[in-house]
Amino acid sequence: SFSSHDCLTHAMLAVLLFAAAADDAEEPRASLLFYKKLSQTHGHAVNKPFNVTLTVYNKGVGNAYSLIVADDNWKADKFRIIGGGNNFTLDFLNAGDTYEHEFVVKPIRKAWHRVRPAKMFYVDGDAGESTVSHLSNSLPDMRVIEKQDSLEEAAIMAGRVLTLNMIKTKQGWMAFAALALLAICAQLYFIGSAVLHKRRHLRALEDVKKL
Repeated sequence: SFSSHDCLTHAMLAVLLFAAAADDAEEPRASLLFYKKLSQTHGHAVNKPFNVTLTVYNKGVGNAYSLIVADDNWKADKFRIIGGGNNFTLDFLNAGDTYEHEFVVKPIRKAWHRVRPAKMFYVDGDAGESTVSHLSNSLPDMRVIEKQDSLEEAAIMAGRVLTLNMIKTKQGWMAFAALALLAICAQLYFIGSAVLHKRRHLRALEDVKKL
């Protein structure tokens, strides 16, 4: 059987646990959404800039502090950041607030590029002791092609019309030109051979007449 002292101890413990649970329930918490967007999903070309937008939204009821955002997806061997910065920090983001950051990237060579999520770190609440890490959404892989001038694009489009859409690219026209050159060379060879054969025949007739 429990003594009155044991009952009192258990009652006090229950009150303390209830109070702690109530404090935890009432503590406001931040809840961040992190979104990464490109100004275009296709049509990337060398020396053709595009925008990257990073958006952070605090949908929670508490504030977030000491935010650090890094988008280290744009390596110097493929891209140049020509406007803004791919990393930023915020001292705080209040509940219900949104922050948007934009920078400009220019591809410098053709490549297939995997667009990785950006990273974010923040402290949740005034008394937050640990740092929360978070990733943005994922995006499709990016293809960067050689830049085409307007004249070249117009010529390719005209070629597609003339060939009933059979030849669609610059590479296709290069292959067609190579085949056409081979055909012309073969034709010239046969014409030259025929002319040479005829000259030899005429020379032979002249030799016969001299006899």
